[in-house]
Amino acid sequence: MKKMIYLATVMLMVAMVSCGGHNSSLNEKGNKSEMDTLSYAFGINVCGGISYDMPDLKLDWDVMGNAMEKTLLAPMPTGEDEEKAEAQALLDEFFRGPRMERMNAKAEAIMASDSTHQLVREDFVDFDVFAGDEAQRKAISEAYGVYTGSNLRASRMPLKTYWLQKGMADYAAGEAVITESFAQQFIQNYYVTEMPLQNAAESKAWLAEVEKQKGVQKTESGLLYRIDRAGDASVMPTAEDTVVVDYKGELKDGYVFDSSYDRGESIEFPLNGVIKGWTEGLQLIGKGGKITLWIPSELGYGAYGSGSIGPNMALLFTVELHDVKRASEQSAE
Repeated sequence: MKKMIYLATVMLMVAMVSCGGHNSSLNEKGNKSEMDTLSYAFGINVCGGISYDMPDLKLDWDVMGNAMEKTLLAPMPTGEDEEKAEAQALLDEFFRGPRMERMNAKAEAIMASDSTHQLVREDFVDFDVFAGDEAQRKAISEAYGVYTGSNLRASRMPLKTYWLQKGMADYAAGEAVITESFAQQFIQNYYVTEMPLQNAAESKAWLAEVEKQKGVQKTESGLLYRIDRAGDASVMPTAEDTVVVDYKGELKDGYVFDSSYDRGESIEFPLNGVIKGWTEGLQLIGKGGKITLWIPSELGYGAYGSGSIGPNMALLFTVELHDVKRASEQSAE
C-alpha cells in the first residue's frame, strides 16, 4: 500500500476540479510558529509520491513549492484555468518526448549488459532525467507546481502554503518530522471524518440563518426556497418533464462551483435525473419563473459530495426556468 494514498489523493484533486469560480481560495501562507499538520502531510504526500513513482524525476522542490504557493494564493479563475492548461501541456510534451527518449536510452543501456534483466524502479533511482539541462528542470518543476497547486486550489482544501512547502522540503532532505504512514493516515482521517463533520455543522448553521430571511419558505423535506419570479402557473413542470434552465450554483461562502451563465448556454435535462432539491424546487415555479434554492446536503450530494462540493455541504442555487417539455409529448414523438 506504500504510496498508494498519493495516487488516490492526486485523483481526488483532479476529480474535484470544477467549472471554476469567482472567489479566492481558502488557502493562506500560514504561521511559521504554528504547524499545520494537514498541509505538512500533503507536502510529504506530494513529494514522496512523485519521488517514489518517478525516481528519475529530480525536480527542484523549491521551484515547485514556490509555484504551488503562488497558484494556491491566487484567486480561482472564472471559466477555464489557462495557467493550469499551459502547465499540463508542457508536462504532456515533456513526458511524451524528452523523458520517454531518455528513459528508453537508459533502459537500453541497462539491457545491453544483461538482456534478461527485468527492469524495476531501483534501476532508475540514481538516474537524473534532467542531467545537463537545468533550464528544463526548472521549467518542469514550475509546471508541476502550477498544475498541482491548481488542483489543490480547486479542491478547496484549507491549506497553509508555508507548511505545504515545508513538508515537501523536509521529505526531500530526509528530515520530515512525521512519518509517511502518519501523513497518509492524517489525510485519510481528514477526508473521512473531520471534513464531513465540519461541513455538516457549518451547513446546519448557515441554513438556520437563511431560514430567518424575509421571503424564504421551507418545505417538509427541509428545502429552503424563495420565489423571485413565479412564471406561468399554467406551465409548471412535473418530476417526469424535461426542463430548460440557466443556473448558478454556490457554496455558503459565495464560491461559484458551476454556472451555465459563465458557459454562455442554457442546459436541458429531465427533472427526475438531478439532485432531489432541484427536482422538488423546480416544481414550485412555472415557465419563465426564477427561484433561489438553499439545498440541504441530504437533498444534494449527501455524505460523499461531488467534485468541488465536499461531503455534507449545503448548496445555494439560483435557477431560471426557460421552458418545460412535457414527458407525454416527448413520448409521443
